[in-house]
Amino acid sequence: MAATKESLLAWIERDRETLIEFLREFVRCASPNPPGDTRQAAAHIRKFLDAQRLAYRVIAPNETMPNIVAAFDCGAPGRHLALNGHIDCFPVEDESGWSQRPWSGALVDGKIFGRGAADMKCGTTASIFTFAYLHRLREQLKGRLTLSAVSDEETFGPWGARYLFEHHPEVFGDCCLNGEPSGPGTLRFGEKGPLWLAFTVRTKGAHGAYTHASKSATRIAANLIEALYKLTEMPAPDLGNLSATLDAAAPVIDTAFGPGAAQIVRRVTVNPGLVRGGVKVNMVAAECQFEVDIRIPNGLEAPHPVQ
Repeated sequence: MAATKESLLAWIERDRETLIEFLREFVRCASPNPPGDTRQAAAHIRKFLDAQRLAYRVIAPNETMPNIVAAFDCGAPGRHLALNGHIDCFPVEDESGWSQRPWSGALVDGKIFGRGAADMKCGTTASIFTFAYLHRLREQLKGRLTLSAVSDEETFGPWGARYLFEHHPEVFGDCCLNGEPSGPGTLRFGEKGPLWLAFTVRTKGAHGAYTHASKSATRIAANLIEALYKLTEMPAPDLGNLSATLDAAAPVIDTAFGPGAAQIVRRVTVNPGLVRGGVKVNMVAAECQFEVDIRIPNGLEAPHPVQ
């Protein structure tokens, strides 16, 4: 195994500039979700795999959101490791606040700038190059390795990892390694589960001068949002070893994600990330729609319903 490690280190050092340029071009392949069109980014990955003569499949139940899957067996039986990363990213709402253009892939002071550079084209790039390097060493290794570069992650949509889970379970191994952004000081663990809720409030509406004539949909929505924030007061469950490990890692977690991150990872969080209501300032809103992102920590269970 020493020779294997030495080979890997040599390849990484030799390909440093190639890897950096791959990532910069990856960032330039704009793939905001919504709308979620990742065809350009997927083509960039395919070009690299073709150059490395690595076989792969394109699984695209939605033609604008392809998933790329590659796999190989090693020289001896063993466990199955899955490398997973997504190729879509957040949209850009306003470019004026960016120090560098969001789709530039600019390299400044040793850092790559652009939407998706951290979340998670950097991690996906690491998985792609890892897959290529380990393929060269496959006869010295045991088990099976699968790479999946998926679309439709940022909206938890149906055409990416969820589709593979439902229709191609063979891509999931005994263990999955995912390069979502964290930091060099820690591996992320004890992650919370997301619960996304969408609400629509409707009233008959009225002229803004006669608020007695109708309830306001936006006010009702605001009251509902405030009520949902009471969920954040739920006590964090004690999970034994997991809780103790998270507590021990608190300084590193706070360093990576900002002061308070270690505490919040153990709590329920509520974020009304999207609110749309009303059509005119001097009208009582007849409709308001809002979506809430709730994150639930490990071990928190729903109370038993009252009979």
